[in-house]
Amino acid sequence: MRRNSLAGLAFAAVLSAVPLAAASDAPQPLSAVQAALDGDAARIEAAHKSLEWNWSLPGRSGKYGHGETLIHAPLSAVRTRVLDFGHYKDMMSGHFEMSRVVGYGPDQSTDVYVRISVLFGLVKLWDVTRFGPVRQVGPGVEMLEGHMVRGNVDDMNAIWTMRSLGDDWTVLKLDLMLKPGLPAPQGAIDEAVRTSARHACDSIHDSAQGSRDIAPWP
Repeated sequence: MRRNSLAGLAFAAVLSAVPLAAASDAPQPLSAVQAALDGDAARIEAAHKSLEWNWSLPGRSGKYGHGETLIHAPLSAVRTRVLDFGHYKDMMSGHFEMSRVVGYGPDQSTDVYVRISVLFGLVKLWDVTRFGPVRQVGPGVEMLEGHMVRGNVDDMNAIWTMRSLGDDWTVLKLDLMLKPGLPAPQGAIDEAVRTSARHACDSIHDSAQGSRDIAPWP
């Protein structure tokens, strides 16, 4: 079931989320009626798998790869795994070689160095990505975002979105944008970032839920 991630240029972006402090305000779950009517959850449950696509994220430049999944686990369990930087290497397979926290800012930001190997080890891609603290951006919705500050790729942006659906369900999304700075067909980059985003969501889904399948949505 959908577990073979394409090893490609997007792993630096996928593997750059960091163990920041949890959002200061506890999430406010949707009501049972709102949760039952949730379009994201219904779409994912109907597909019986996590979903992926490419799109232009509203208000941002660049083309993103999008992954999303429905997890039968509370938002707190999902957040813990999104922020579990020490296990990101286990979460992602392929060409990932290294990741480590290299600095903290007074604004509660965290800098993370990541390195991947491509072209059978002939090329090393690396960047330092700066993540702010987890933000609560709506009722039961939290976001973690990182931007590249230096490296040998041209640009990178990673956005995790976690949305609580009651006490026991969470919709998890990841949007990735990577400009690798290497000659590569746009179609190959698009496929790499969307597959990597979905694979990352799958990994957190399996760990938080304790099973691989998309559980039946109420």
